[in-house]
Amino acid sequence: MRNSWRGGLTAWFTILSLLCAGPAAADEYLPFGILPPVFSCAALSLPGRAGAWPVPLHYPNVGIGLWTMPLVPADIAVRLPRHIDLRTSDGGWNDAWQFALLDQNLYVKATEGESGWRIPPMPNCLRGQITGISVDGGRLAATGPEGRVYSLESADQTPEIWWWTMRFGAPIWLDPSGQRVRAGSRAWSLSWLDPVYKEVLPFRQEGTWTDTAGHDVPVGGAGVTTVYVLSPEGNRIVILDPWLPGSDPLHPEDQTLADDYSYEVPGPLNGRFRAINLSSAGSTTFVINEYGDMFTRLWDFDISGADTLFFSYSYEDQSAYDSAPNNFEHEFSRFPQLRPPFNEYANIQLPAPRWVQQPKIPGEITSTISIHQTGSRSFQRELRVEGRDDDRTGFWHKPIDPNSAWEFTPTDQPMLAPTLDNRVADTSALTLAPPSGVHYAYRDPQGWTLTTRDFDYAADEIPLRLCTSDGACATLNAMLASDTRMNWQPEGLTRTPRTYHGILGLSPDESNGLDRRSSRLRPVVEQLTGTGRFRNITASATTSELTIRTSDGQEFAMTSLP
Repeated sequence: MRNSWRGGLTAWFTILSLLCAGPAAADEYLPFGILPPVFSCAALSLPGRAGAWPVPLHYPNVGIGLWTMPLVPADIAVRLPRHIDLRTSDGGWNDAWQFALLDQNLYVKATEGESGWRIPPMPNCLRGQITGISVDGGRLAATGPEGRVYSLESADQTPEIWWWTMRFGAPIWLDPSGQRVRAGSRAWSLSWLDPVYKEVLPFRQEGTWTDTAGHDVPVGGAGVTTVYVLSPEGNRIVILDPWLPGSDPLHPEDQTLADDYSYEVPGPLNGRFRAINLSSAGSTTFVINEYGDMFTRLWDFDISGADTLFFSYSYEDQSAYDSAPNNFEHEFSRFPQLRPPFNEYANIQLPAPRWVQQPKIPGEITSTISIHQTGSRSFQRELRVEGRDDDRTGFWHKPIDPNSAWEFTPTDQPMLAPTLDNRVADTSALTLAPPSGVHYAYRDPQGWTLTTRDFDYAADEIPLRLCTSDGACATLNAMLASDTRMNWQPEGLTRTPRTYHGILGLSPDESNGLDRRSSRLRPVVEQLTGTGRFRNITASATTSELTIRTSDGQEFAMTSLP
């Protein structure tokens, strides 16, 4: 059945391409070569199909692309790689095409067979202006002048249905002024978590990710597109999401408002691990430091617990549910009156998956790292690291499972980066960024105190030290996720409140022996967390105050300490 679908869809695309008779669309509405650059850029900011939902059925297909794209001249062909094996800012691949960047121009060739490098349809706005690319499945992102992000829809299809846009940002991928990768960023990478639609009647998708309890959760209806950007310091990872705020379209002349860097991935080792490179695919991010220490994490805005508009989350045990929700239950779970047609809804279990340290590579490596998807489930990812073995260049590779072993594949290609000081032992702590130095404290009229030290505004778990007037103490955990918002906000911790939702709880280890420490301790703990394991909270943080509000209406304003 599946093979017949694939063959039928490929034939349909071929017929459609022939009927359209002409080169691929490059300026949203008009064919390749029609618009001068200034008008081409304007067209890329207008509403169109790129980034729109629903996404096409998942059947990568070259169609008649090799008939419509001319071969590159011989003098350019000799400068292009024989094959793309690593996802970098100069190259990448999907099931249909390989992409390479040379002299700020994009070139493509078929992933299978010897098609030769071709000149693809491009908006004149971007021709000769591309500074970097990243490819993941059916999506490609490119940076242009000033780091502006452009995206290509249906990048794993015949180029007659490719669509470019510079729209990127709320609402729903319509911000005409878009986003940018800032100059000085150490690295950036596109991730596309694909719903993998296979059938419409009956509706069926195959893309899933696995939560911390082991439940396979279907990807949201429109998929998840994210650009991950590694900061100049290497310890902060910003996310640019086309459904989250981008630049401020009302102030296009103000460079301060030219992007929104307010949402971040909580980094490894409490946000202090200094990475020198980053690669992301299928909502999984891979980082490495200068000594060859590596971490991976499955994390995007939806997985983090932040997207309460479309998803339901819980810290309670969800194992009693028979299955995770299907795609439609994600979208309609917020509307109880629409629930009768659907099966029982199982909440996504939090906390979000944590960073996983990967084993060191037993050989010579560089900082060129790459992650790519090998299937439609979140554990189907492969890691690759450029290196050398027995005097042959190539790449080390393994499945993302930390218990799997590294193997080497020689390619005899020139190395893309210098070799690292790849020490055998765990050296991830050698280059840690300093603690934040941000401390908050609250003193209650009843005499107890609540404090936290070295607060990281991007962290998803904050320890709070509770002490009563007789000196007895316990550590509470605030599990936080960022709130969804549509407005621009400055990056970092500022006078503008950063808002969160989450829970406040006491770990079982802390709960044991609580009464033996002090008779005053448990009543205060229960005042904060309730009589159960935890209590829902909201929170806001500024440079001067961290405020926690419990679901029963209490508010505790912790002021900053010197």
